[in-house]
Amino acid sequence: MLATTADASQDVSLRKKPKLRPIVGKVVSATRETWDTWTLNIQVPEGDRDYIAGQFLNIAPQQFPELVNMVAYLEHVKGRREVVRAYSIASAPHEPYVAITTKPERFYPGETEYPPLLSPLLASDLLVGRNIEFTGYTGAYILPERPLEVADVVLHFVAGSGSVPNVAILKDELVLGRNPGLKHVLINVNKTRDDIIYRELIEKMAKDYAQQLKVVNFITREANPERYGPDYVAGRPTVETVSALVGDPSRLLVYACGAAISKWQRKKAELEGKEPTPRFLESVTEIVQALGVDKKRFKKEIYG
Repeated sequence: MLATTADASQDVSLRKKPKLRPIVGKVVSATRETWDTWTLNIQVPEGDRDYIAGQFLNIAPQQFPELVNMVAYLEHVKGRREVVRAYSIASAPHEPYVAITTKPERFYPGETEYPPLLSPLLASDLLVGRNIEFTGYTGAYILPERPLEVADVVLHFVAGSGSVPNVAILKDELVLGRNPGLKHVLINVNKTRDDIIYRELIEKMAKDYAQQLKVVNFITREANPERYGPDYVAGRPTVETVSALVGDPSRLLVYACGAAISKWQRKKAELEGKEPTPRFLESVTEIVQALGVDKKRFKKEIYG
């Protein structure tokens, strides 16, 4: 689930924003992307596919009968109504279905405050054939109307399911041939090769659009990932490795999506008199700042 969309952005005021409203669709299929990650394809009326690549939709958990008891319990414990959950749209507007890709949250005693509610249901094939209601569409994690006026390169800096909105943007740009002079760099950080969401699709896009897209997969917990090919690197990105990929920071747009320190983790660390352990987006922010990228050129989207 997305926690928030953050940071200053390029001017996108010229882009036609979709009207935020409730939409009902039918889940027509579910595809397993990795061992624990699923994509749901939702059929909606053609007029309701008016989102912009990179945006998200909101789903209320109260609509699902199988979650009634868990919703009631969590509302009792928290003393408030359960809020809607935000999910990045995995599809591009030209595709036939509105798709969401979900990696279920996990409950770790002492590390997370509450057990997950909605994501385990969405990360399955249990909703195929059923209607689902969501509120769409919103979010500023989108490219400017005319990106070539402000940038030569777009850096997509992602980890895990942070690839979802970025791959949607890449499909929209590359498949439709938008802004052919714009270069894209995808830095994708995962524990193992098998954890890479959309791996085959990303590899195909890197091959089909080699003049516009450069992909580097950083693998953190698997030995010798270089054996998979030149796009695989062991370890984590550094300022030096990123700088070598992106060129002039004054002509760079950065779109970063991944896990960040949660409010619960900050609160827990404060009670223990410690500094919270940095997560993906904190590390990315340090790299982007070290590169000298203006904050107006840096968009972040947080999940967790």
